[in-house]
Amino acid sequence: MKNKNIIILGDSSAYLPGVKAAVTIQKSSRNFMADPETLPQAVTIKKKPYLGIVPWGENNTLPTDTIAKIYANPVVSSGIEFNIRAVYGAGIVYGNRDIIDGKETFTLRNDVQEINTFFEENDINGYLLEQATDICCFYNVFPEIIFNRDSPRKIVGLSSKEATFSRWEVMDPATAIIANHFYSAKWGGQVDLEKDVDISPVLDNRWPLRDLKTRTGLLPDDKGVKKDLQEYRFIIPLGFPTPGRSYYQKPYWFSIFESGWYDYSCKIPEFKNALMDNQMVIKYHVELSEDYFPRIFADEGITTDEAKKARIKKEYTDLNKFLGNQRNSGKSVISFVRYSPEGKELRRMKITVLENHFKGGEYLDDSEEASNIMSYALGVHPSLIGSSPGKAKTINGTEARELWIIKQALMKPIRDRLLFPLYLIKAINNWPEEIQFNIPNIVLTTLDEGTGSKKTIS
Repeated sequence: MKNKNIIILGDSSAYLPGVKAAVTIQKSSRNFMADPETLPQAVTIKKKPYLGIVPWGENNTLPTDTIAKIYANPVVSSGIEFNIRAVYGAGIVYGNRDIIDGKETFTLRNDVQEINTFFEENDINGYLLEQATDICCFYNVFPEIIFNRDSPRKIVGLSSKEATFSRWEVMDPATAIIANHFYSAKWGGQVDLEKDVDISPVLDNRWPLRDLKTRTGLLPDDKGVKKDLQEYRFIIPLGFPTPGRSYYQKPYWFSIFESGWYDYSCKIPEFKNALMDNQMVIKYHVELSEDYFPRIFADEGITTDEAKKARIKKEYTDLNKFLGNQRNSGKSVISFVRYSPEGKELRRMKITVLENHFKGGEYLDDSEEASNIMSYALGVHPSLIGSSPGKAKTINGTEARELWIIKQALMKPIRDRLLFPLYLIKAINNWPEEIQFNIPNIVLTTLDEGTGSKKTIS
């Protein structure tokens, strides 16, 4: 008889071998970016009053939840990584931007020792990689500038405060200004506000340079007074703006959650893996003669009901192990055969191989569709990261090169945002006026130019 045991496939679906039916439990990520219904109340931390800490998501765990979802799906993780690499380009450089014969050119420089020292001491490309990671995942970045303690005041440090651990203070209703940034690795759990939270002032996102100059006494305040507030760390509020967001931006690629494609994509491998693990229950039909177990009981001297049940269970377990063990593929089963007076064959055990309805290509088209749609939402052409499974859909080198050029060109607004802190530092530290910062593109070369790639300044 067929094994009609229900096969549980993870925590969201099941397979009923008797009727070849798949059962799924709808589990939705559609409200993944839901904001809290009410803002938190004022809090006092280290004896100072604050307007409150704005949760990121309903449970204040949206960044960590996002990270878990990224790693749970190979298309999403690969697409995010691809975007990070595209933003990073060839790293940060500085030089002069000129117009020659109506064309803009950028000339690299490395002769300003103060800038060289700043880049080296702050691992500027490590900083860029961290910022690129956060802006591609969350559309929010939290760069921190640090001043020296000497005179004249100069910015000596630039670091990336990880978005996962960053939270904003509630906006001042009178000025629409976010005054403080809260940093902790324990959001979503038991947070000791006195011990676990690091607090930094935030620059006005509307005019951060003017605000910084005012706070450091370089410009007069609204009362006409120049006063250095003796603050040494500031968070620069940066992000890729999205409509209707006052605190934390909502990445456009989150559409894969609200559309349901992410959940659907994750169910496909779960179901296919379970089929591969469990399809033995529908691959064979095992028939046992009516005296199969009585003969075993007689041969082994088993008489009690409890012992008989245990022996039957053991026999089924052994048979299941045999049929389910791939190492037994191709081996034989020896069974006794006897014949009735009419000459009819009477086997004690008969194993019939059933037609396998699962040939290994189930849901291939569905998987390809989901992969393509999610790549589309991530802004990544599937052919550049190989997200389309199944049929060969390769492109030639020229197409790949053009797609890569287009992709890097589209990174400009994000790169401009990430370079902004350097222009702020340039203004405060009085670096040469003509200095400009850039992130060069990496352009793939054609065969006639040699193999590999080269850097181009755009």
